[in-house]
Amino acid sequence: MLVTYTSSVRDYLDKVEALLLRKEACNNLMLGILDRLLTHKADCHLGFVEKDGQIVYAFMQTPPNNWILADADLVNEDILKAVAVFLHEQNMDVPGVLGPDGSVEIFVEKWKELTHANVSIHMKQLIYQLDEVQIKPSADGNLIHAAEKDLPLIANWLYQFGQEANENIDRSQAEQMAANFIKNQSLHLWEANSEIVSMANTSRKTKHGASINAVFTPDQFKKKGYATNAVAALSQKLLDQGFQFCSLYTDRENPTSNGIYKRIGYYEVGISIVYNF
Repeated sequence: MLVTYTSSVRDYLDKVEALLLRKEACNNLMLGILDRLLTHKADCHLGFVEKDGQIVYAFMQTPPNNWILADADLVNEDILKAVAVFLHEQNMDVPGVLGPDGSVEIFVEKWKELTHANVSIHMKQLIYQLDEVQIKPSADGNLIHAAEKDLPLIANWLYQFGQEANENIDRSQAEQMAANFIKNQSLHLWEANSEIVSMANTSRKTKHGASINAVFTPDQFKKKGYATNAVAALSQKLLDQGFQFCSLYTDRENPTSNGIYKRIGYYEVGISIVYNF
């Protein structure tokens, strides 16, 4: 068994894409980041495991973020322990790890053995997929692209979103994210009664799907169906553009958001857990 790196994103995709596409929605994070790295170069570490001439596992990091472990069939304990040993021997920075529960737990136990690190669960997540939108968005509202004039509002909402989602997004990062979302025309707003009331963002794209994130409704507009309408309308828009499915992550411990997505037509395809070291 060989655990190693490649520095080329194109070479890495050629090696691991078939493996990741077997569970495309579950691996939307890795696939989406790799798709972005093809056109927007950034620091990254691209690892894979080869056995008997076949690629059997993949893992990666875009520093300073957590390492991502692939969701792959038939991955065994030895492979995951070998990845942990490899990262330790290479003296790599490992601020945390995320991926399927079972795989991550094996990695974490080996990492604790190697480093005596203190570990904590940051979030337990579900991964959802949608193939068909099952509800019709309200005719009383409209899905619109976020515009430059909306930047202050969006930056504030992204900051609040970070606080609600237990994600570390400071004011400066929120402003930069808002500017990028507007520039890329990925952020959509739900407008009702001539007022912006909710938002949802198209984040990553894979070979057959697109992911949605940054779904947020401020307190004064909650419990009115605005997030449901925004996500349903954006999901339908993505399907109409030719994507075969949409995917998204949710907090396992948030029954409200999970209920919303299920009503729209999303169904669970995977589980994920995030550990911080």
